[in-house]
Amino acid sequence: MTAQPRSSNHLKGIAITATGVLILSPDGLLTSLVEADPRTSLIWRGLFMGLALSVFILLRYRAGAGAAFGNLRRMPYLAVGVLFAISSIGWVTAIVTTSVANTLFIVACAPLFSAIFAWVFLGERVPPRTIITILIAIAAMGVIFAEGLGRGDLVGNLAAVMTALAWAGLVVILGHARIEDPAPSLALGAFLVAIVAFAAAPAVAVAGNDWLWLAILGFVVLPASFFLIGLGPRYIPAPEVSLIMLLEAVLGPLWAWLVITQSPSPTTLVGGAVILGTLAVHFAIGLRQQTRG
Repeated sequence: MTAQPRSSNHLKGIAITATGVLILSPDGLLTSLVEADPRTSLIWRGLFMGLALSVFILLRYRAGAGAAFGNLRRMPYLAVGVLFAISSIGWVTAIVTTSVANTLFIVACAPLFSAIFAWVFLGERVPPRTIITILIAIAAMGVIFAEGLGRGDLVGNLAAVMTALAWAGLVVILGHARIEDPAPSLALGAFLVAIVAFAAAPAVAVAGNDWLWLAILGFVVLPASFFLIGLGPRYIPAPEVSLIMLLEAVLGPLWAWLVITQSPSPTTLVGGAVILGTLAVHFAIGLRQQTRG
């Protein structure tokens, strides 16, 4: 009697997470389409996302919205907001200074960084297969970085690493602190992005189609995708969520190739394929062990 509901919840979790990743997949493309200065883009990207999440929280909790926002006084919620802001700034910087493929392949290493953080700061055991995966992924990232040095992509690649590190720390805190609803933290992070970018941007106004791309990102893509992905762990194991998240590293460069003909170099494709393949095997083994357990 319990097998059918459990199976149904598992399929529901896969569907919710995959939908979130599909919504998020054109993020790199839309960011690269914005012609405004990256700092100006970050102002509106952060402001629109913060407003969208704030309205969502007000509609969801109504009279209890004050208590939801009040959680931001607690350090874990505050830390998640700050780390989300760092990852967002790093993401946009990477997209505009290196290729979409480079950015996505490097950011795909975030689950490995999460494992390292959990081991160093929380004392969680790291299986040998995770250590092997980390070493292979670092070697593959080295291949991407080596090519980037010749093209002047070092800043973008480093920004992608910063994004992956910040996102990894965010995930560890979410899991360790058992934050049920990260929406207030994500809203705070989005507003922090807008504030930091406003202090550094040469201009505030954007023109032309930039308004359209930024509105799609801030009001739809970012809040909807991160909310759905955040629901995934309620129904399926975290490793499976990470495995589904790898779809973005496959779909993101495809969007860029189809729309703006930004073709990844053969070296980047090889390095990215090694990273994705290694991560897929790593998480598949983990899921199989969990299923047997």
